[in-house]
Amino acid sequence: MGHPPPPPPGYLPVQRSRVSSKALIVWMLAVLVGGIFAAGLVAGIIVASDVDPLSPLPFAAVFIAQFAGSFVVVALFSRTVGSGSWAADVGLVLRGKDWWAVFAGMGVQIAAVLVSIPFVQLLFPEGAPSQGVADIAGSSETTLEVLGIFLAVAVLAPVIEEIIYRGMLLPWLGRFMGKWPSIIVSAAVFSLIHPLLDWDARAAVPGLFFIGVVLAWAALHRGDLSLSIALHSGVNLLAAFLIVWGPEITEWLELQLEELEQVDAIARFGLMLIGG
Repeated sequence: MGHPPPPPPGYLPVQRSRVSSKALIVWMLAVLVGGIFAAGLVAGIIVASDVDPLSPLPFAAVFIAQFAGSFVVVALFSRTVGSGSWAADVGLVLRGKDWWAVFAGMGVQIAAVLVSIPFVQLLFPEGAPSQGVADIAGSSETTLEVLGIFLAVAVLAPVIEEIIYRGMLLPWLGRFMGKWPSIIVSAAVFSLIHPLLDWDARAAVPGLFFIGVVLAWAALHRGDLSLSIALHSGVNLLAAFLIVWGPEITEWLELQLEELEQVDAIARFGLMLIGG
C-alpha cells in the first residue's frame, strides 16, 4: 500500500472536489457534537463516581475525552466520504520545521491581549469575568494535574480546533466567498462559539477574533494546518502557563520591586551621608 497523498497546492482542493458542501457542514457539526457527547459521557461517569468534575485532573479527563470524541468523528469523515488521508481531507499536516511558530503564537497571544484591553475596559469597567476553565486550571497543584491541563489545552485543543475551524469551516466558506471574507467569517465563528460554551468567555471575544484571523490567514497561506496548529499551540501554551503559574510570577515580581525599592532607599540614604 502507498502512502496517503499529501495535500495538493492551494487550500484543500481535494476536499472541495470530493465532499459536497452539505456533507462537509454536516460532518463539521458532527465533529462538534461528537466531542460534546464524549465529554458528557466521561463527566457523567466522574460524577457517578462521586468525584468533583471541576477539579483539575477530572476536568482534564473530560477535556481529553471531548477531543477524543471529535477525533473519532473526523476519522469516520475521512474514511467514509473523504479520501482516507487527513492531510487531503482536513489539511492535517504537522511539520517539525514549524516549531518556531509556537513562540510566534505566544506573541500572537500577547497581541490579542493588547487588542482586547480597550474593549474589556469599555464593556467591563469593573473587571472582566474570570473564565471557568481558567479558574480550574489555576487550581492545579500536582505535577499530574498540570500535565493533564497542558496536554488538553496546549496539545489536543489546537489540533482539533484547527481541524474544525480552519480544516473544515474555512474551506467550506471558501466555496461561497473570497479569501478575506472567509477569514473574517471563520474568525467570527471561532470567537463567538467560546461564550456559547462558557458565557464568561465573552470578554475574550475580541482577542479570540484577532487570533482567529491570524490562524485562518496562516492556514490559507501555507495550504494546510501545520503552521496554524503550531501558532495555536503557542497561544494556548502561554495562556496555560500564566494561568497555572501567574500568581507565583506576580508574587515574585512584587518581591523584586520591594527589593528594588529597598535598594533605592539605601542608595538615597548613602547619598545623604556623602552629602552630609
